[in-house]
Parts: sequence; C-alpha cells; structure tokens
Amino acid sequence: MNTIGLRSGPRLVAAGYIGLVTLAALVHEIAGRPESGEGTMILAAWPGSILLLLFVLYPLDLLTGGTPATEEAGFSLLNPLFQGAGALVNVLIVWSVVSFARHFLTEARRSRSR
Repeated sequence: MNTIGLRSGPRLVAAGYIGLVTLAALVHEIAGRPESGEGTMILAAWPGSILLLLFVLYPLDLLTGGTPATEEAGFSLLNPLFQGAGALVNVLIVWSVVSFARHFLTEARRSRSR
C-alpha cells in the first residue's frame, strides 16, 4: 500500500519547485549576485515575488517609515528568502486556481443532474 498518498506527486513537485528556486537564489547570492543571473532569478519566482513586493514589503516599508531599500554590499539571506517566498506564493496561486476549477466543475455537474 502506498503510504505517501494518492496525491503526493503534485505536493512533491511544489516542494521541489520552492526548494529549487530558494537553492538557486542562495547560490546566486553566494556567487556575489552576478548580473548575468538577475533575469533568471526574477523569472523563477515571477509573479509571486512581484505580488509579495507590492502587497507585503512596500506597505510594510510605508508603515514602518523605513527608507527606500538599497542594495547591500556583501552576503545577505534576505534575497534567497524573498525568492523562496515568491515561489511559495506561486504555488498557492496555482493551488487556488486548481481548487476553484475542481469546485466549479463539481457544482456544474451537480446542477446539470437536477
């Protein structure tokens, strides 16, 4: 008997995606943030990282009265964490769309049978 469960495939893919994006961002940070990898890192977590930036980080910056963020010199774990959080937001978006589509199809079948 399968102890992991019937739907473990999508969960493993989602966890692998989040882990891969976070690991790639960490390697990019360790390498000193080379210019050649910036586009790839932005695309890897897009649009989740943009949504996170617009709806969480910018309002938080406005509420705390912080100064505009500038690039820090040296190693920082904030960028890999931000990319990983953007990947998590992407997974949540896909999960929401799939859940809504399943619910919609179930209700459409139920209403046709009445």
